[in-house]
Amino acid sequence: MRLYFAAPTKAPTSLEKQFARIVDLFYSAGVTVLSNRQEKNVSDLTNQDLEKMESTGENMIEAIDGIVIEGTKFLPESGYLIAIGLAHKKPILFLTQSAKTIDKNLLEIKKEPTAAKLLNLKTYTQKNLDENLLEFLQQIEQGDSGEKATIKFTLRMTKKIERYLQWKTHNTKLSKADYLREVIEKIINQDQDFQKFIADNS
Repeated sequence: MRLYFAAPTKAPTSLEKQFARIVDLFYSAGVTVLSNRQEKNVSDLTNQDLEKMESTGENMIEAIDGIVIEGTKFLPESGYLIAIGLAHKKPILFLTQSAKTIDKNLLEIKKEPTAAKLLNLKTYTQKNLDENLLEFLQQIEQGDSGEKATIKFTLRMTKKIERYLQWKTHNTKLSKADYLREVIEKIINQDQDFQKFIADNS
């Protein structure tokens, strides 16, 4: 999963700590984070990635699964990010610290049916920040249920593994890719550490 995280590039130390905490939690949950900020655990799109996107006509918004904006301190590009996210039907999490009221314009936008489903306006405290972030990840994952797999992943394998997959899927309706997806889903469901991580933060 890829998320774009946007926050002011200069902010008070207390906010800077929150920005780092957000990125670190996503990183520990296995999410690739792209950002307007130079931050530990933030991944840059390589020139090769950008060239590949350009050659296929894909743009940045199509390469991500959701947008997270920390809007406690005014961020000029937040309006643009929300507009483009909604236009491309990407889930958006707009966070502000609980001491700050949510912008009335955002509340108006949320009245529109599509925005009501995609735009999450959350105020947070130290205690519930992680919960809000993990709920957003679950919203994105639930949106994927029943949908066609869209993330491409190149996996090089040995002849022995390829032969096994051919044998395993022979005379079944499963493709090798479908079989591998099912195996990975079982691993996820049986991974007690990962399930505990989700339970502890939900």
